[in-house]
Amino acid sequence: MSGARGVDVPAPLAGPLGEQLRARVAAATLQARALLGYEDGDAGAALADVVALIAALGERLGEKGGGEPTELARLRERYERRFDAVARAGAAVARLREQTSPAVMLARAPRELCTHSDFDRAVVSLLADGAIVAEAVYFRDDEAAASEALAALRGDPPRLDRPLIETEVLRRRRATIVLDADVHPRVHAGATRIMDWTSYVAAPLVVRSTVVGVVHADRGPGVQLDVVDRDVLWEFAQGLARAYETAGLRRTLRVERDRMREFLDWFGARSGELGDAAGDLVAPARAQLPALDGPDAFVATAGRDDRILFAGLLTRRELDVLRLLADGHSTKGIAAELVLSPGTIKFHVNNILRKLHAANRAQAVSRYFALMNTRAPRP
Repeated sequence: MSGARGVDVPAPLAGPLGEQLRARVAAATLQARALLGYEDGDAGAALADVVALIAALGERLGEKGGGEPTELARLRERYERRFDAVARAGAAVARLREQTSPAVMLARAPRELCTHSDFDRAVVSLLADGAIVAEAVYFRDDEAAASEALAALRGDPPRLDRPLIETEVLRRRRATIVLDADVHPRVHAGATRIMDWTSYVAAPLVVRSTVVGVVHADRGPGVQLDVVDRDVLWEFAQGLARAYETAGLRRTLRVERDRMREFLDWFGARSGELGDAAGDLVAPARAQLPALDGPDAFVATAGRDDRILFAGLLTRRELDVLRLLADGHSTKGIAAELVLSPGTIKFHVNNILRKLHAANRAQAVSRYFALMNTRAPRP
């Protein structure tokens, strides 16, 4: 991101949440310029050389026996902490992007957040029927307590029809720090009791402009949080929402791809079957059978016409395949004889086995010969 004069602004100072911190950096840097006797500069220039100015000011005051101003020291410490914390949150999101399943991603999100931040506990929840339903909970070094908390939170999910802090968080779509959670009137009493919250941060999960869930995090009972914790959770929640959306789209594309493949396979098989049916519709009447030639010339020793025997049971193409099977041809041989693909021949063979109630090709051929050798009925 670029600030004034085309100077690159560090990523942790980018976005609306960094405006207040940028203003403080600019004010402190201008103060440092004044103490050093530099000319006034704009906020962009001040932000660009903030580290150099603080170092120069420290050296100047050190020469005079003084120390770095308390405000500048606090500012530098906060800046460095925020830069590092946001970078680690980005690393957590990068790990989650390796997951292809949205459900698995949500299940692992609390662990990755705590592993890559100063948070000790985290909860990821989704919105369902007007309630905040916990999906995953992680406690650092206490998996048993996390499992118990997950079950308890699911048993008493906070509802959004009450004046909760989370309702405001979801409405405004921004992260919020909650102080004195154990006595705050707008904090869900059941969740506070289960989590033993003193201070926590909540951030919404926004996917495709729709709020789908919320992330909670804290550092354990009795520990107060600050704006850096809020900004870190907000960065994490935004990254998680984007990763979740991407994983969902990929999953949808995979499902649609598999469905299309199944349809094409079905359509290819059905096309051959429909072609056979069309041939049967224009076949001559049974009383006026034409002279047989080619594959149709196959007539068993009893002199019976197999077209009559298998009429209504096998299609013309299936009967052609059965004749060639009985003649000892392989799948490739039948495919070459009928100018069809081996896959289509296998499809017809499977239909033949099913219709003749045969377990294999040999049994189907045996039943074919059995029917053909049956004594012809007397006229």
